[in-house]
Amino acid sequence: MKNKSLIWNPFTRIAGWQAFGIGIVIVVVSAVIAGFGNLLFDGAIDAHFGDDVGVVKSLVVNGISLISVVLVMYITGLIISRDFRFVDILGTMTLARAPLLILALIALFVSSPSEAKVLENPMIVLNYPSLIIFGLISIPIIVWFVALMYNGLKVSTGAKGKKLVIGFIGGLLFAEIISKMLIHLIL
Repeated sequence: MKNKSLIWNPFTRIAGWQAFGIGIVIVVVSAVIAGFGNLLFDGAIDAHFGDDVGVVKSLVVNGISLISVVLVMYITGLIISRDFRFVDILGTMTLARAPLLILALIALFVSSPSEAKVLENPMIVLNYPSLIIFGLISIPIIVWFVALMYNGLKVSTGAKGKKLVIGFIGGLLFAEIISKMLIHLIL
């Protein structure tokens, strides 16, 4: 039973530089694979298909998204708790992105319409069953990803209760906004 809880909260056993080391390898591998599948992790908790994404764009966008989350959650940690280390936020938020590797792998087998076709007729996505299946599979994976980030912040800061919940939700929304703005400005 104890090992099942590690799926939702591995941070009771791994944090800091060790979590960052494992996490950054997974983040880079995920971004490379996602680039081949034309998938972008373009926000704090987003994944979207694009036209000719490529590995470089995928790495840049994933990096911006990760840095946005880490910095915003660090600031959130300063607001909700004073007794924590930056490296713990860095490690837990990086390792929390591990479920995105599953989406990157699945993206290799998904066919999707071009962005122009979707803008012309949004209902065209119904002609792409693999895209619909991807969407359905992505829901529990994103839930898992968000749960990992929440537990990472909880373990890293030692915060709990309303302060933690409000801080996490606010931080996640702010990280989403910041990452989207930076991606738009840089690309």
